[in-house]
Amino acid sequence: MLQPHALVIGASNYDLKGRTHANHIPKTSNPGTIRDSAGGVARNIAENLARLGDRATLLSAVGNDTFGHKILETTGAAGVDISRIKITNECNTGTFLAILNHYGDLVSAIADLDAISLITVDYLEKNKEVFDTASFVILDADIPPESIEYSIAKCAERDIPICIEPVSVTRAKQIVPYLSSLAMITPNREEAEALVNFSLNSGEAVKEAGRVLVNKGIKWVIITLGPEGVLYATADDNEFLPSISTVVTDTVGAGDALTSGTINGLMSGLSLGDAVRRGIACANLTLQTRLSVSPDITLEKVKAMASSIFISR
Repeated sequence: MLQPHALVIGASNYDLKGRTHANHIPKTSNPGTIRDSAGGVARNIAENLARLGDRATLLSAVGNDTFGHKILETTGAAGVDISRIKITNECNTGTFLAILNHYGDLVSAIADLDAISLITVDYLEKNKEVFDTASFVILDADIPPESIEYSIAKCAERDIPICIEPVSVTRAKQIVPYLSSLAMITPNREEAEALVNFSLNSGEAVKEAGRVLVNKGIKWVIITLGPEGVLYATADDNEFLPSISTVVTDTVGAGDALTSGTINGLMSGLSLGDAVRRGIACANLTLQTRLSVSPDITLEKVKAMASSIFISR
């Protein structure tokens, strides 16, 4: 039997992350540390899936520059199929510049993502055969709208489940027209508010958002709530799972890890609840590293950690 194959489409960025030593003070220089790593929502998801033992192909674009070559080296070494990534002289590799406070939480960021505009319908059409072998397709909502539409159409033709990672509140608003075509969506609280157009200021409101999104036709809904845990919803379930207590080093990449672990679980035949437990375990490991993907992620380690997570009512 062929191993499940995930096709991931979207950004491959280089992450530059500065973390303050003490409380972040705006409009001045803050003492701290600066680290760099390969990043980008789609790239992070693909690497996490590969580390969990899945076949993962990444459709993305990088510049023919130092950052681009570092991304290719890191991603390929993790086991991702990078053979179809577009290397261009038209623009620089996407760069994500993040400022974190001393708790590791994001204070502000700038995303220079010109390269993602090269993930065009023409580029996807040239690589259309990878849709034929995909068990799951994951889209980064930053890709051009026409490329989202193309990917959704290809998945519909082949009956492949498709997930969109909303990425930001702005992008969440722009993907509302596509919700009925999705198998899975993974917004955080703010992105979910943009999708349902009401405030998620209570547990019941979060549950209602899950119901609304399921009623729009989405099979699996996951709303991430930071330290408060995760809400997962299907036509039959609507439950909270708690986060795992840990010392947070850096929050960048944790949401991508949760998405990856959940999809790994679903491709393995788990229920959504059990798959999300696997995702929470991946996110927990990612919170403990300064990299955007934890090098400590293995399927065995994630399974052991996931078994300790129970429904929070």
